[in-house]
Amino acid sequence: ENFFTKVNVHIIQCGAKVEEDVKITSEEECDAYMRRMVLRGFGGTDFRPVFEHVNGLIRQHEFQNLKGILYFTDGYGTFPAMPPEYETAFVFLDQGRDLPDIPPWVIRMILTEEEIRLF
Repeated sequence: ENFFTKVNVHIIQCGAKVEEDVKITSEEECDAYMRRMVLRGFGGTDFRPVFEHVNGLIRQHEFQNLKGILYFTDGYGTFPAMPPEYETAFVFLDQGRDLPDIPPWVIRMILTEEEIRLF
């Protein structure tokens, strides 16, 4: 309940480029988005466009005190050469297989399907 009193979440979908950026500021907006959400991207993955996009949003003062980003991914893609100035967690689906190598600045989270549904 308290989460939605001061929320500014961007749901960004990206494969090789940013496909969608939806701003969520209320529980109602979140519910409406989840009902109509269509997964985009697929194919080659490049993580750099998301970081460039988020950095642009920071320069535009879209975020006040950005805490970080959660990146739902399989981890296969091109990473930025330098770490961002905010924390970044890559969320992986636990499929019982080895995960790709990721840079040391990335926080690795491995969740089951059930845990992801709780998000």
